Amino acid sequence: MNISSHLPDLVNSYIALRAQRLNLDKEAALVKEQEELLKDTIISKMRESDVNAIGADNGLVKMSKLVEPVATDWPQVWAHIQETGHFDLLHKRLANLAIKARWEEGENIPGVGQQEIYKLSVSKTK
Repeated sequence: MNISSHLPDLVNSYIALRAQRLNLDKEAALVKEQEELLKDTIISKMRESDVNAIGADNGLVKMSKLVEPVATDWPQVWAHIQETGHFDLLHKRLANLAIKARWEEGENIPGVGQQEIYKLSVSKTK
């Protein structure tokens, strides 16, 4: 890719490439939706038939069962974490909206700093 040093050329290239990616993202989202529907249907039919693997002309599909955790009572989970100190049960990330809302109210949250992030927004020309 040849990148110009002229700012208007950079903007034109960026907007064109971004539009191309957004179109591809839309196509990919539609394909993924169809893929998920087929996958869910296959899983349902395999479960009904008590089958764990099936082959076809272009490949083999194997079904496995995983057990994943799900919180059914957040107050109990939080109480356990506070009692035991098992904070590794949680993801370590901040809820941006909750932090920003508190900042707007003038509340300081210990251990939370600020970081500048630069973003671009694109408006179409007429």
